[in-house]
Amino acid sequence: MGSRRCGGASLDHALWFHRTFRADEWFLYDSASPSASRARGLANGRMFTRDGRHIASAVQEGLLRRVGA
Repeated sequence: MGSRRCGGASLDHALWFHRTFRADEWFLYDSASPSASRARGLANGRMFTRDGRHIASAVQEGLLRRVGA
């Protein structure tokens, strides 16, 4: 991403909080990319507290293209 030959953008993103939690405590962010094609990618993420409570979910669609081919 640090190259001048590539350009990227976040096309759409959302974050849902399911439960209260302390942001200054440890949590796990588990992510996966179920789809990527034609310069677009989709990413899903889930956040868990140390004791395993599912506290938030995230989804993001991104675009990555070569600049000036």
